[in-house]
Amino acid sequence: MRMDRLRELREAKGLSREGLARVAGVSAKTIEAHEYGRTSDVSVSIAYRIAAALELPLDDLFSASLKAVTLKEAV
Repeated sequence: MRMDRLRELREAKGLSREGLARVAGVSAKTIEAHEYGRTSDVSVSIAYRIAAALELPLDDLFSASLKAVTLKEAV
């Protein structure tokens, strides 16, 4: 699962990668890796910390298309 919207949401909050990393308690390299899709593995704890730092629900970090697929599978 990828955080497809991370860069968009970070920039909308006016945060640099380093600023978001500091608030979320992760490294700037972690933020960068997720923004550039260098990793598709995201731990729940890191995703939660990033979402909390952005003051957003966890699912806002993930693409709308992924959410639609997940909802279809749940039904």
